[in-house]
Amino acid sequence: MNRRRFLAAASIPVGITTAGCSASTGRTIELEAETERQDDGNQNETYLVYRHDGEEVRVVGFNQGAFPASLDDRFGFTIVIEYDESTTLESFRFDLRTPPTGEPADIYLASPGGERWPYLTYGRVDSGSTRIALSDAADAADETVFINTVINPKAAPAERIAIDLELELTASDSPSTYRAATTTTFEPETR
Repeated sequence: MNRRRFLAAASIPVGITTAGCSASTGRTIELEAETERQDDGNQNETYLVYRHDGEEVRVVGFNQGAFPASLDDRFGFTIVIEYDESTTLESFRFDLRTPPTGEPADIYLASPGGERWPYLTYGRVDSGSTRIALSDAADAADETVFINTVINPKAAPAERIAIDLELELTASDSPSTYRAATTTTFEPETR
């Protein structure tokens, strides 16, 4: 992954909503995010780069490692929450839906190393989205988190994946909490 090379060229502001945001110590801090997209011929990738006071706090990436012949075919979709020593990942929630309207595709969750995810919530929610969440990530995810899924379109091609993301992080050098809620899309490709 060569995502840093694309930051300057493909930065797009993304709105972040938080509850009770403040820059004070011991308070919840609003993060700023940029979206960068990359297609180096091997992978189709999108990154959300979360920043506070100009410093990178955490990166969440989405990538399509293989390209189906048609967007009606099954394909893999990976979510990556990149490790950062300055923060601890406390919790995360991803709601995935493709297509964004109509009958949703089936989204299957792959287990890490063939074993069950500890404490992970997975399943459909009222909106028809597939929810993948971990409410106490600090005990289960102290390094980079890889979540591998398989998307199996049913009634319509998977031209876009709608992603609603929530993260909660704590700073290792202060009692501050970072919270972010982002809505974005990922556009799968064929080859």
